[in-house]
Amino acid sequence: MTRKTFDDWKNLVEKQMASGLSVSEFCQQHNLSAKYFYSRKSKVVNANDNIGFIQAKVISKQTTLLATTPEQNIKLVTDSAELSLPRDTSAQFIVELLNGVTS
Repeated sequence: MTRKTFDDWKNLVEKQMASGLSVSEFCQQHNLSAKYFYSRKSKVVNANDNIGFIQAKVISKQTTLLATTPEQNIKLVTDSAELSLPRDTSAQFIVELLNGVTS
């Protein structure tokens, strides 16, 4: 009994698939173990699935857009004056400022 090569098994698998026979029928006709045939068929099919496969690496490019327009200030306008504060002025400071103006 000679040992079958991968190409031998590939040919047998292709014959079985083309024959229209079930694996058990094909194995009976060719005096093969169905369990062993399934094992080899799996290896042949997996090898065929990887033919032409090229592993790709996904590279993502992240772009950050910085605003070039100046931030708007906080403006407080009254009849007698106009006050301009930086946008990042804390709310607590503005409340204290308004309380000081009204007292």
